[in-house]
Amino acid sequence: MKVAEIRELTAEELTAQIDETRKNILELRFQHALRKLESPAKMRLARKKLAQLLTIETEKKLGQPKKAAEPKAETKAAEKKPAAKKTAKAAG
Repeated sequence: MKVAEIRELTAEELTAQIDETRKNILELRFQHALRKLESPAKMRLARKKLAQLLTIETEKKLGQPKKAAEPKAETKAAEKKPAAKKTAKAAG
């Protein structure tokens, strides 16, 4: 489920999704403990989904506007200053 789809859910549906995701994480933890978990990435994805759901739930409660993804500022190699090199004097 994409973030745009999650934002369209009602408060009750969002709460149901949160509960379902928490149960899923619990099951994945048990599978991991019993060494029956196929891929540890499933746990990571479930936690990510829970974080997204909780964030959107908080946004709805606070009435904050929807945030659009902003591009990060990129730094160019030419803009960076090279580090000063230390030179050791030859003992002579």
